[in-house]
Amino acid sequence: MRQSQTFDPALHQAGSPAAEGACSHHAGGSSGDCAGEAVVSFEDRDGQWQSGCRTALEELVERGEIEPLGQGA
Repeated sequence: MRQSQTFDPALHQAGSPAAEGACSHHAGGSSGDCAGEAVVSFEDRDGQWQSGCRTALEELVERGEIEPLGQGA
């Protein structure tokens, strides 16, 4: 299980879409499922911080990649 927390722009590279509050999880792919504004910051498989909208949060939790917000140890 990877680290996650409530969205924090300070965790993301300055000037990146994630740092500006956009959903990096859906960036570059089909944005039809994207709910827009980032609500979660999480580490990807490479240990880099990404951001996710509420839809991304649900997808990641459902796949067991991150804990629901407020459920981590």
